[in-house]
Amino acid sequence: MKKNKILLLFLIIPLLIGCWDERLLKNARIVYLTGIDLDEEEKYVTTSIIRNMNISESSRGETSVSNELVTGKGETIVETSINISESVAGNLDPAKGKVLILGGEVAKGDIYNVLDPIYRDPRVDVTAKIAITDGSANELIQHLSQAEMEKGEYLYEMIRSSEMLTKVPKNTLQSVCTYLFDEGKDFFIPYLGIDNEDNKVKVKGTALFNDRSFTGQFLSPEESTLLLLFMEVQSKKAFLTNYIDQSSAVSISYNVKSISQDINVEKKDKVHVGISIQLDVDIVDYPPDNLDNQETISYLNQQLSSVLTEKANVLFKKLADNQSDVLGLGRELIAFHPSIWEEIKGENYYEHIVVNPEVKVNVVSSGITL
Repeated sequence: MKKNKILLLFLIIPLLIGCWDERLLKNARIVYLTGIDLDEEEKYVTTSIIRNMNISESSRGETSVSNELVTGKGETIVETSINISESVAGNLDPAKGKVLILGGEVAKGDIYNVLDPIYRDPRVDVTAKIAITDGSANELIQHLSQAEMEKGEYLYEMIRSSEMLTKVPKNTLQSVCTYLFDEGKDFFIPYLGIDNEDNKVKVKGTALFNDRSFTGQFLSPEESTLLLLFMEVQSKKAFLTNYIDQSSAVSISYNVKSISQDINVEKKDKVHVGISIQLDVDIVDYPPDNLDNQETISYLNQQLSSVLTEKANVLFKKLADNQSDVLGLGRELIAFHPSIWEEIKGENYYEHIVVNPEVKVNVVSSGITL
């Protein structure tokens, strides 16, 4: 019995030694926002926003918050982080990072070279948003309103708002990683820029990728919404506004309530993909009204279907010009048409695909005035 107690004691002792890998918050410098650029010497430049908590000794321990902008340069991303660490007091901790911004020149290369050390760090929050700017990430971060203390949260919520309006895809560091190793699907991420009218940072659309590299082309918010609808991706709201026809100044705004998609694949000289979607929509703004008249509803269905199909043709031509298979047609061929995929697979497989889009609009509601 005595031996059993001694044995139990030795088993319990290791549990009482404390945490061997603790990281005290008082010693950490919390990074809330990070941007990565390439300079003229082809070196990486990392810009980070660190939040400082200042405790006042003369005001009964009251705290104030300030942001500190730090930069580091190096041949690798890790070296830039080391250089930043050497210039600040405490240890850099990326656990609270909300958004990672890639400068245009960095993104035009293989972005996995940038993301690899980030994925290897267990402290990084992989649910953080990833975005791109066509200019410098450093300039965009510095341009954020000085009155906005929580800069990382500000950009994060701005991207989240666009996601809820079906203007940008719901991508994170984690979800983008899966596309980097998918041979049959590309991706697109939010494009941030400075609006010239009000001089503020805004989500101005989405950036197209081919494989692991930014193509240099962007989709407008309207084009991004239409593409997401073709992908059967719909958030809480999906508003569109169009002119009824080119000859009139009458416009109509509507919200997509539901989507149904149909894809047909046929092998000819190229792979022809017919993709059609039906949108059930709710009219939210149409001053001419008369929406209780079935002829008016039929007319709107026809006109909106024609307008959106025309816009879809322009959209898919842009995707083809950039060899960006955001829709994942390669993945469709891999899964359901493997013999066709074997014929065209390769680095530029999308050039062998011709997309014929069609949009059918069905007005199902016109608001409470009906």
